Amino acid sequence: MKDWNEDYINNLKEIDKHIKDSTVKLNYEFITEHYFEMYEVALNAGTIMPYRFNAIGLAYIGEEHSRPTKFKNFDPKVKERLVKSYATRNELQYKYKDPNIDPKEKYEKFLDKEIYDFIEEFPQFKDVIINE
Repeated sequence: MKDWNEDYINNLKEIDKHIKDSTVKLNYEFITEHYFEMYEVALNAGTIMPYRFNAIGLAYIGEEHSRPTKFKNFDPKVKERLVKSYATRNELQYKYKDPNIDPKEKYEKFLDKEIYDFIEEFPQFKDVIINE
């Protein structure tokens, strides 16, 4: 985790211990080790990273130009899929921002679901979850 703020990552792990409504336990070591590989693979397939990974990305403290992420796929269908993915994400964020929504539903239908969908599409990254 040379290029990652370990205190920040440890804080995220601590926060996760208190999330009772999620069925996902994130493997922060795997995610930080493969973060930019996952990001690039997803982006070039027209998929966005799961929302819960955003906070992990903020812990990156390496040089900006060292990020090994390149968008290589300029296929209009990939761009269209990305646009739709972001639109769906925005709708879900707005919907689940409501404090009256059941938190279990928020994880089941949005936050955890995105992670499970990501693993289904990219099974090589299944280790983002710790199976206990």
